[in-house]
Amino acid sequence: MVSYVRGPLYKSVKSIGGLNFPLFKTYLPDLILWGGAAGAGVAVFTEGVPLFKNTFYTKIPYFGSYWEYNPDPEDVPI
Repeated sequence: MVSYVRGPLYKSVKSIGGLNFPLFKTYLPDLILWGGAAGAGVAVFTEGVPLFKNTFYTKIPYFGSYWEYNPDPEDVPI
């Protein structure tokens, strides 16, 4: 036997500014990819800036010694 309903059943999903959790979940891999690419771009273009070099890059474990300035004693002018 067929069971009928009186009217349509509406379900609402909570959203903030038109963004809801299922929509955010579908965009999450793209956001991670583009965020990583933006971070890599900032790292590439700020590598030669001394403020970034001394503040961030020299403090990276294991790789920080690459950015430390240790000239040969023969190359230092007197």
